[in-house]
Amino acid sequence: MRLRGLFVILFTWVTLTMPVNAAAPGEAAQEFAPEDIGLIARIHFATHTTDFDRARTFYRALGYTEGVTGFPLTNTHQMARSLGMFDLCQYELAKGEVMSLPDSPNPASIDLLQFKTPFNDDPPYDRPNHLGMAYAEFATTDFDADVSGLKQLGARFLSEPYAGASRYVFFKDPDGVMYKLVPGRSNSTGEVNTSGIHIFDMPLVAINVTDLDTSLAFYGKLGYQPLSEPVLIKGSLEEGVAHGLDGPFELRTVDVAIRRGDQHKLRLTQWLAPFDPSPPYPPPINHIGINRVAVLVADLDRAVAILKEQDVPFLSEVASCCSGTGEDRTGIVHVIDPDGVFVELVGGIEPRPLPAQPEGCPALEIKYPPSGGDYQSDRLLPGSD
Repeated sequence: MRLRGLFVILFTWVTLTMPVNAAAPGEAAQEFAPEDIGLIARIHFATHTTDFDRARTFYRALGYTEGVTGFPLTNTHQMARSLGMFDLCQYELAKGEVMSLPDSPNPASIDLLQFKTPFNDDPPYDRPNHLGMAYAEFATTDFDADVSGLKQLGARFLSEPYAGASRYVFFKDPDGVMYKLVPGRSNSTGEVNTSGIHIFDMPLVAINVTDLDTSLAFYGKLGYQPLSEPVLIKGSLEEGVAHGLDGPFELRTVDVAIRRGDQHKLRLTQWLAPFDPSPPYPPPINHIGINRVAVLVADLDRAVAILKEQDVPFLSEVASCCSGTGEDRTGIVHVIDPDGVFVELVGGIEPRPLPAQPEGCPALEIKYPPSGGDYQSDRLLPGSD
């Protein structure tokens, strides 16, 4: 089975990186408190592209020199429903790869996907104050050099770098997906990648919300805890321009994290002014941009049961992932935050029979990328042909 190896890698990695007093994947559910869903780690965030080869070349230049591919291009009706594709018998991907930034101290993987059916080329958020998953943050050991290097790679910037108490600049990938570049210090002795970019880490993913207190309560149900009290920030005209805005701004923000496993962070931000009430990307989950974050729980069925007891909404029922054979011991499902942002839960399940195709649908066909195809990554999933 092609996909079994991926989750072996994930579970092994999480086990090795968890503190000794944390429960490992596969341990008994009673290791967690009754309302603790068992969140352990962030797997990746998914971003979608109109041109996989162009985007992959760009991310390779940023330092994403490793990747896992070999994923099915089509899958079951249940997998389509898990992405909000309720009117399809099957979706189809053109290409895809889970890319990683070697030796990053924080989880930095990106699930880069190009959909074939259904395809949606609507552009991503234009400014970082839009509700939803607004941007991910990259840290670099040479800020000025990387600003210059990103310009040479064709990255689009919202402004010139901000040079206040903290330095940063917002830039966009070839599809317009937004990132924030900040200075940082690396403990690694690794060499700069061949493109000359010095990015070494992804400290956090930023999510804009309507009401910070409501969102703190929701993410608390998933296992996230605030790292400090929320702070009120009033940005000057100069800093507003650095965010691609027309004037100064005001916001409340706080970083939240899980206290075990990889201890990854999310930044929750409520924009007070200017406030853009436009909703986040609606389903299906194939919009260009950072469309979902995937996190790992030890027992998915248990996590879902706990969250349903707390009236947390779901996009669909759990789908077996991802071979399409009915033999999977891993499942996925998306919870929906108070603003409509999708958080994908991935975790262990008991294998369940493969349901029949809906009436009017053709026989199930699981397509794989051709072996040795032009987008095969540096390593395939273990067990792939």
